[in-house]
Amino acid sequence: MKLLLHCCCAPCSVSCIKSLRDDNIEPHLYWYNPNIHPFTEYKSRLDCLCEFASKENLEITVNDEYGLRSFLENVYSNEVSSQENRCIKCYKIRLEKTASFASQNGFSAFSTTLLISPYQNHDAIKSIAEEIAAKYEIDFFYRDFRPLFREGQNAARSNNFYMQKYCGCIFSEEERYLKKENKTIKKENKETVTTNLFFDRLTLLTGKEALKKLKNTYVLVFGAGGVGSWAAEALVRCGIGKIGIIDNDTICATNVNRQIEATSLTIGLPKASVLKKRLLEINPDCEVISWDKLFCLENADTFNIENADFVIDAIDTVQHKLDLIETVYKAGVTLFSSMGMALKTDPSYIKISSIWKTEYCNLAKVIRQGLRKRGFSGDFTVVFNDEKSQTKIIENQFEESNMDDNPARKKINGSIVTVTAAAGFFLANLVIQNILQDKK
Repeated sequence: MKLLLHCCCAPCSVSCIKSLRDDNIEPHLYWYNPNIHPFTEYKSRLDCLCEFASKENLEITVNDEYGLRSFLENVYSNEVSSQENRCIKCYKIRLEKTASFASQNGFSAFSTTLLISPYQNHDAIKSIAEEIAAKYEIDFFYRDFRPLFREGQNAARSNNFYMQKYCGCIFSEEERYLKKENKTIKKENKETVTTNLFFDRLTLLTGKEALKKLKNTYVLVFGAGGVGSWAAEALVRCGIGKIGIIDNDTICATNVNRQIEATSLTIGLPKASVLKKRLLEINPDCEVISWDKLFCLENADTFNIENADFVIDAIDTVQHKLDLIETVYKAGVTLFSSMGMALKTDPSYIKISSIWKTEYCNLAKVIRQGLRKRGFSGDFTVVFNDEKSQTKIIENQFEESNMDDNPARKKINGSIVTVTAAAGFFLANLVIQNILQDKK
């Protein structure tokens, strides 16, 4: 395939090109981005892309049109003044020029690195490109590159690429600064609020500025069991300002040995709702949202995952765990996931690593297999326990194929609070440390 790849910048191109090369597709890069302003921004992105192409021995064609005036004429009028309409018009301008060039220069197909960004209107880009492809009688090569977004951003940082802070056009730059200005005003209005005495000891350790960061952070916790419930409580006790709890289960007697909301008085009640009540008793100023429902692909939009700063995955069913991992990764939100803590008795064996580097964890092994089957090539941090299981494990206890008739079914194994709670604290601490070190 002779593919022309429209590139908006080097950071977005890295993983797209790697993905194509893995399939033996050597793309020819094409630069046409009259939407990028001011000129210094335009030049920085173009120079970085050309330098990257040179190092990777990639051919590149540069349509060097700094089109400030023509761009404004095309995307701003009474008909297209809204952000959504401006973006649609912008996609059409760039993709049409790309398709036209591809058609005139013997390319068999064209594509775009816009497909990697979780911040762009992915469906609109695909629809517009397919329409333009038909017009120019050329194929549009579609691939959802979004799961590779974080990987590409990390690669770009490690290679010291120029990293832009807004999409490119002067409207997005204006919106970026207006948001900053509004946030500054709100912060100034709240500066007179004294530090909550609940977190006085924490403030002595981290300082007041850190407490403000924690208060402005939103974390979603999927699963309120032996791991997730302790992670949620630890986060609230560390000053997190907003937290969402998702679990469809009700408390039963067998939960009392390890789940923080489970007591003799709460048996039969919904876990998420009971945990919400407990968290608000700890810190009434925390915004706590609970969903007494199961996460699945069909209701993923319910939780607005893209609005969260962090997601903690403490789900213990394979299919839904895989679905959540993919959903969070596509949303571009930082994910910390718990692997298997059942059949373990020693919390000192708990470790933190990439999902691809765990040992002696059957659940992690099956998750890796499931991710590979789904074509997932990204990465995320997990908490796992590499202690050899204390009880003989029933073969294939975590196999996704065994759950086709009932995706919510899970294997029940022995577990102890000293391990599950420790895992929850590890997950909460990953969030806290990322906030304190500005790694969000």
